[in-house]
Amino acid sequence: MKSELTSQDPYYQQIAGRLEGLIAAGTFRPGDRLPSVRSLSRDWRVSVTTAIGAYGLLEDRGLVEPRPRSGYYVRARRIAPESLPRRVEVESDPVEVSFDAITEKIMDAAAQPGVIPFGAAVPRNELLPSAKLASLFGSVVRSAGASAFQYSMPPGLPELRIELAKRLVGAGIAVSPDEIITTSGALDAVLLAVTATCKAGDVIAVESPTYFGILSMVMELGLKAVEIPVVPGEGVCAEALAEAFAAHPVKACILQPNFQNPVGSVISDDEKRRIVALAKRHGVTLIEDDLYGDLHFSGKRPTSLMAFDNGSTVIHCGSYSKSIAPGLRVGWIVPGASRYHRIKSLKYATSLANPTASELVVAEFLKSGGVDRHLRKVRRIYARQTHEIREAILECFPADIRVTLPAGGFLLWCQLPEGFDSEAFALAALKRKISVVPGTLFSASGGLRNCFRISCGSPLDDTSRRALGILAQLARA
Repeated sequence: MKSELTSQDPYYQQIAGRLEGLIAAGTFRPGDRLPSVRSLSRDWRVSVTTAIGAYGLLEDRGLVEPRPRSGYYVRARRIAPESLPRRVEVESDPVEVSFDAITEKIMDAAAQPGVIPFGAAVPRNELLPSAKLASLFGSVVRSAGASAFQYSMPPGLPELRIELAKRLVGAGIAVSPDEIITTSGALDAVLLAVTATCKAGDVIAVESPTYFGILSMVMELGLKAVEIPVVPGEGVCAEALAEAFAAHPVKACILQPNFQNPVGSVISDDEKRRIVALAKRHGVTLIEDDLYGDLHFSGKRPTSLMAFDNGSTVIHCGSYSKSIAPGLRVGWIVPGASRYHRIKSLKYATSLANPTASELVVAEFLKSGGVDRHLRKVRRIYARQTHEIREAILECFPADIRVTLPAGGFLLWCQLPEGFDSEAFALAALKRKISVVPGTLFSASGGLRNCFRISCGSPLDDTSRRALGILAQLARA
């Protein structure tokens, strides 16, 4: 990168210009960490002030962004609004959720060896901190002895709940360890929350699109779902939420406020505050699934819905399935004082206990600071992979495709014009050993047929790039 500076322009402008050229050429790609201020100062033989000035100029141009205690990173390029998916119209009346055989077929195929996993919302094995977790597993088992293989009965291991209480402060949640119940992943937590607040035949509000595991749960519990549209880039529509609360006897509402699956949107703090007040006014329980909150690409972690509640309206659910490792099955629920004993009793009655060894490992990983180091690494990787796969989709798919631009997580929501059949598209892709998830699986009423979800949990290598080319051909067909 080093070359001679001239005396014509201020040094900071010349350095910024050279770095801008390298970014344009792809040497530094979106999500990449740029040289530190001290490295830039040393390599170019300029003062630290000049190096900071160069980065400040690039920040003003929208090319880089600073991250506290981490440095400067290449910012994803700004995207025209017309390239983002449009808000879709949804069924305004409550519906009974149903899935056909395609759901199980697509989910089974996504886990098969040899299938390119654009349909699986899981990190690639190389992104899991497996060596560190294995080391911690050995040490905690030696320390705990046989008790590491006993049940972890509700509310869960104290050492894990202590660390979780510390971590939740970053999401704006101030609770004691005694207010947390550990679970077997986030879906277990959401199931406990829904079971505690609803009974068969009740109406529950869900996002559209939303994670199909939530819809499957609603179906199995015999609930009716009223759909609330999610606006790409903004999150759930508060106006539609207000209309649904006023028109129907909604008992609870399941929301993913941060990096929503599948759209990747984040609800702003002002809207979160408004939604909590709205739910409180109508007596609706908000069930918050904050699974992806730690996977932000820049800045700080988004705030939780519970941060705007006094403990009576929001039930907070989360897990480390996406941010550390899916197989650990470590999650939690903060139910609030009025529902604590009910949910603890339900935990006994449903899954009874959690894997003790997993809870010990995660507690030690949190305590040692290893989680923060791991998250800094995977955030950069997910930012890069998501950008690269998005660019590849826009390059090879039909020109009228629309793709989300998430600021966290690793999922892309793609939209083609009405008439596109994502179920036929997904089944055709499976015959070519490629998995994608059709939009209909994310809709309580079976809509969103012209949409599909792509996972960016794996890098864009030669194999996945060829697979995207095949998907593009299928989309045209």
